[in-house]
Amino acid sequence: MTRKEYLQAVIDSQRSPIEVFMGIQEKPEAFEVVDVRIGDPAFLKEKIVNAKQIPLIELNERLTELDKTKLIYVATWSGACTLAKQASLLLLENGFNVLEIAGGNEAWAATELPMEPV
Repeated sequence: MTRKEYLQAVIDSQRSPIEVFMGIQEKPEAFEVVDVRIGDPAFLKEKIVNAKQIPLIELNERLTELDKTKLIYVATWSGACTLAKQASLLLLENGFNVLEIAGGNEAWAATELPMEPV
């Protein structure tokens, strides 16, 4: 893979928090947000508003909770965390349409988009 192909693949696999928020505001029935972070709720503290909390280690067993007709946005801690990438691969392998929220919960909160307690 060339550097150009790699960069295009990154662009094709994620959306910014603002893009995700705007899409959900326009057509909420078309999307699901899944938070795949692993940790005790007291440690996690907050999540993207209305996100389903499905830790990556439980995702394979809980695939039936997700709707294959919707675009699934996956979120994790931050851009440095690979949990969302791992979840995206699992979801793609199981027939889901999935994109990663660039920067995860950290970028969502930094953009001052709505969060809620875990």
